[in-house]
Amino acid sequence: MVDIKSTSNAVWWIKNPSQQRRHSESLGNKFAKDMTDLFRNISLHAYNKFVDSGLLSCEKFIWLCVHVTILCFMSVALTYTWDQFVLQHFSINLYDPLYPVQNVPFPAVSICSNNRISRKAALQYAQELSKLDPAKHSPDYYMERILYFNSFNYRHDRLEGHLDFREFQKFLDHYGTSDNETFYNMLKVMERLTPKCEDFILACMLGAKRVNCFEEKTFQTKLTMYGPCCMFNSNDSYRERTYRTRFSGSGMGLIVVMNTSHADDMANLLSMDGYAVIIHAPNRFPEISSGSSLEVFPNINEETFIALKARVLDGSDKLRSFAASHRKCYFDDEVPLANMLVNNKYSMSNCITRCRARSVMALCNCIPFYTPLSLVDESDGVPFCTLGNIECMQQYKFKWRNVLTEHIEFAGLERENEEALLCPQCLQSCDDIHYDISMMSLPADRVSLPKGIDVDLNISEISVLKVFFGETAVPYYKRVVTNTWVEATSTVGNIVSICMGFSMVALLEIFYFVVKYLFIALKRYVTQNAKPSKWRRRLSRLSNGNEPLYICP
Repeated sequence: MVDIKSTSNAVWWIKNPSQQRRHSESLGNKFAKDMTDLFRNISLHAYNKFVDSGLLSCEKFIWLCVHVTILCFMSVALTYTWDQFVLQHFSINLYDPLYPVQNVPFPAVSICSNNRISRKAALQYAQELSKLDPAKHSPDYYMERILYFNSFNYRHDRLEGHLDFREFQKFLDHYGTSDNETFYNMLKVMERLTPKCEDFILACMLGAKRVNCFEEKTFQTKLTMYGPCCMFNSNDSYRERTYRTRFSGSGMGLIVVMNTSHADDMANLLSMDGYAVIIHAPNRFPEISSGSSLEVFPNINEETFIALKARVLDGSDKLRSFAASHRKCYFDDEVPLANMLVNNKYSMSNCITRCRARSVMALCNCIPFYTPLSLVDESDGVPFCTLGNIECMQQYKFKWRNVLTEHIEFAGLERENEEALLCPQCLQSCDDIHYDISMMSLPADRVSLPKGIDVDLNISEISVLKVFFGETAVPYYKRVVTNTWVEATSTVGNIVSICMGFSMVALLEIFYFVVKYLFIALKRYVTQNAKPSKWRRRLSRLSNGNEPLYICP
């Protein structure tokens, strides 16, 4: 009897070992022959050099080095191309260089008088405070302190006298607050003290026709960065116009005749003798530090011409397939919060204004009175900023003047980066209109009133403002998806074809070869695990003594 365990590792006890060896070698030879056939007949360039029997070994080695070098170069080129493909998904293309100007919405025009506190209104308020004062200070005493309210307009200057501000505010909180008010209403007081638009604007013309200056489509008292001002087209009433009402040309746009006398002046906004004009989209809050608003300061007793230029930017609907954070813009119907919309339109400047107001609420526990409450959520119970908050607002003025929408490290600007206001949720609008302006003024002796307008004031107290489109056509741009799968396939295919002569035929050849041997390997694996192997069955019979053992010489 033969001990199977002691002889299980020897070759000589296996029946017909040469047949088993030939079977194993035939499978390897078959794979080698298929690989040789693949290299000899594949569509890729110069791979048949590896199996060419007419070449020496050194020549085959040279061809191997050539292929390795080309593969390395191709890998680097594809990596660089892919990085560029990912970074440059979108582009802005010129769609129409002569887009008719009548299809462009006319902007809103906010006019702010240089005098921010009316002397007449301040005197009435001073008399009321004098009557409420137990110490019976005179109205002149309170006229001097009402000037403290002008400190809200000096947001970028360092102010002194914060102690006086707080003392006067304590008096206002106690005696100047109505019975139905919990906090001192700074907005209501500033609306009362600001000069009225009816006293500042005398006459208006639009499209060479005389119009009523104070109706829903023309001037309304609205909030701006300087407080209440006179805003034209605040409701976007002139979005749709015809060729005749395109407002192109100095005589066909908006013409405003203003009273710029100094009879009622008390607190000036500017160090110059002029007034402020802000050009902005109707759906945007006019604040220069939030972007997208343009500001000029015409001198008084001049005829000022403001020529408008516009650039229309539209977004393709194909951009919606990408996330807003990836394409860096919002459509109007996908903004995260509804209070970012004004007139159902989103703008980045409104988002920054909202972000800044929330920061003021968090740091100073108040809301600037000139901020529209429609842009601020969770404002219930938060008072308007008063004179007692001036010191806090001055402390963080650097932060609120510098806004970042993305945290990026800049060498040498680490402090500014840390102290800036971060608003990552504020992205650009995919559909937007950018305005640009150029201003020209005529000297005082050239001021001429339009036909049909007569005023009772001296010509030296009158200023004329004309706002119009300077051209009859504007450029129209479109934000589109640049690198689609077609461009990506073309770029990658060109690089691979240049380097390797690659084609779809070669891909199918390689695919067929790989699938063939994967199928063979899978079949062998399933067969071996489905039933015992031939040698295991023989070993089982030998162990049971059912089959004789042949000893090979």
